[in-house]
Amino acid sequence: MIKTYAFVLLLLFAYTKGVAQSPSSNEHRPKIGLVLSGGGAKGMAHIGVLKVLEELNIRPDYIAGTSMGSIMGGLYAVGYSAAQLDSILRQMDWSSMLSDRIPLSKVVPEEKHKYNRFLFQFDLTKNGPLLPEAMVVGQGIMEEMNWLTWHVVGKDNFDDFEIPFRCVASDLVTGQPYVFSSGSLVTAMRASMAIPTIFSPVRFNSMLLVDGGVLNNIPVQACRDMGADIVITVNVGFRHKPSIDDFQSISDILMGSAMIRSNYESQKALDDTDILIAPDLSKYSSASFYDGAAIIDQGEIAARERYDELASLSEFLSLYPQKKKVETKFLKEVYIEDIHVGELKHLDKSFVLGKSGLEAGKLYTKAQINEALHRLVGTRYFQNVSYLLSQGERGYVLTLLPTESYRSKYNFAVHYDNSYKVAAIFNVAFRNTIIKGSNLSLSLNLSEYPIFKGEFIDYRGNNQLVGNYLKTTWEFNSIPLFGNDGSSLGGFNQNNLISEAGILYTPNTKQIVQGGVFYKRQIGNSGRGLLDLLTDDVSRIGNHWWGLNFNYNKNSFDKPFFINSGSELDIDLAYPLGFGTIYTGSDSALVLLNDLVNIPREKYLKAKLTWEHYLPAHSKISLSYFLSAGGATENLGNAQYFNIGGLKSTARTLDIPFPGMIPKEVSAQQFVMAQLHLRYQVFNKLFIHLSGGAMDYETKFEHLSFAPGRGIAANQVVFGGNLLLTHNSIVGPIEFGYGRSNLHHKGRWFFTAGFPF
Repeated sequence: MIKTYAFVLLLLFAYTKGVAQSPSSNEHRPKIGLVLSGGGAKGMAHIGVLKVLEELNIRPDYIAGTSMGSIMGGLYAVGYSAAQLDSILRQMDWSSMLSDRIPLSKVVPEEKHKYNRFLFQFDLTKNGPLLPEAMVVGQGIMEEMNWLTWHVVGKDNFDDFEIPFRCVASDLVTGQPYVFSSGSLVTAMRASMAIPTIFSPVRFNSMLLVDGGVLNNIPVQACRDMGADIVITVNVGFRHKPSIDDFQSISDILMGSAMIRSNYESQKALDDTDILIAPDLSKYSSASFYDGAAIIDQGEIAARERYDELASLSEFLSLYPQKKKVETKFLKEVYIEDIHVGELKHLDKSFVLGKSGLEAGKLYTKAQINEALHRLVGTRYFQNVSYLLSQGERGYVLTLLPTESYRSKYNFAVHYDNSYKVAAIFNVAFRNTIIKGSNLSLSLNLSEYPIFKGEFIDYRGNNQLVGNYLKTTWEFNSIPLFGNDGSSLGGFNQNNLISEAGILYTPNTKQIVQGGVFYKRQIGNSGRGLLDLLTDDVSRIGNHWWGLNFNYNKNSFDKPFFINSGSELDIDLAYPLGFGTIYTGSDSALVLLNDLVNIPREKYLKAKLTWEHYLPAHSKISLSYFLSAGGATENLGNAQYFNIGGLKSTARTLDIPFPGMIPKEVSAQQFVMAQLHLRYQVFNKLFIHLSGGAMDYETKFEHLSFAPGRGIAANQVVFGGNLLLTHNSIVGPIEFGYGRSNLHHKGRWFFTAGFPF
């Protein structure tokens, strides 16, 4: 109450002084300062306050902000209205903004399968794995802030903005706050909101800058230093001294830990405030970005609680000539007259320009520039790529600022499913280390049924479109066998080895063409009792063969998991040229098991085609279909059969998923299938997934059927379906549900958790 009386007296004093001199002049008009505090997602409440200020025609002369307050204040200072800021935030894709993920369609083909598939990712140095600086580098945020500030490129002094502006960051080197008053507005805002451990720090001159809220979350003094006589402060942090109940989540604890000193200093700033607006945001955390609409409303409610004071200030200011808002002209495209590239350690600038696809002398939109940045990040040679625009003679000069990734990476994930049980997944990748332009990736699925994959690619030329490849995959699998009634008869263990070498061509990030030679080896042993049903005089049996192969893949999916758009076409051709038998056992048993190793014809063409497409539906509904067919020009030997069944997340190298079945439940010489998938978003990351499929297949193997039940005639259609509850969790996709098919009329339960191999 005392504060309110003091504020009224201040207005009366200023009014009396102003009238004595000249009420029609702005010379002695009190300057209004607006201070916007940090608070993560809670900073969206600033928009609600700005709406009320605009309603009362209170236009600040100065703005100072920290963290989220620096973003809201900075954009308001360069001409955005409260309504425009509201619209921008409501349309924001926060899942992309708060991560470094780019569309999968922009990732180079050889990296698509590994992209965003690991729980932990570390840089490998001479001293061992190096923890990342933060969880998020800030690719999405930088892209958005760059575009939103195109129209002020060339205004390096923040006093030249429509409203003079300051924002605060904290220097880890000196332990002192740093107030931005000039330079790049994007850099200033990005540094001010770099919450430690959440967003990576910003390197600026000799400083390493993090969130301004660490030292000065309410920069009232910065606003006073600009010349503010009356300060309106919006505090979206703690309304009162924080209590234990204010720390309910990891984001609350991280934010509170980072701002211990700032909370101590904040009281001084609040004491120097004339009008304090403190929204009640106790229901929200600094990570509540998906509650933006409600948080904005709370800001407006809090401002209306101080309506009388604000209205008095508005009435007082109306005695002076009003400052008219200048109509801001926002840019939808920019003419790039020249392109520069920042400093690089291991790559050539021609590689950056070539992969970006950008050319000088052209007009570019936000989407086109961001797409170029994504193409560069999608090479996986760069941790992130930002840019700066500067004024040129006829347009703008674009400077690309790539941050190179460590050339060696270590990745780790954990996966569980009720078919193959628990797996620890390890991956190491070496890019541009062994040979310039090379990529070596080694992956291991350490489980009861392990998998090892190695891939070496050596690209030629700066554009890296053509290269040589060497690949090898080794799998240890369990092959089930069913009786006529669908009951399990056991199975056998199987070792698969596939090695390939050849030439590849990647014309863009969506397509890859590969061709060369292959060697395959498949060996079975008794495992869970299949061979024991026939004979106990065999320890191993199988085939090895070699030939020519060709693969074409076009993948435009937007994400690796929980896909919303795009399609994938895969064509796989193989032409075997030579076969051999692998057998350890008695001659009498080999006669009985001859069909397992017999090769009807050595030279034939085997083909498999798959097509998956996601259809535009509702914002909460994803609809897709999956078509696949496979066969050969001659009868296949057992080792060359197609394995069918299981979920996509449990499919191994040679598997084709089909609803209502467990992995490898059917083995067929030829097949054609169609599947339809419907996914409904129940909550933010919780989904219901309904799948249905129809398949026509025929098995020629007469003595031992891998298809349950001999009553299935050729060309009979098999139907299957799944109902799954799925969750997009931090550890990877989680799936739980039930499936059934008419092949054996047996229900199948599914449970998977974690990123698949």
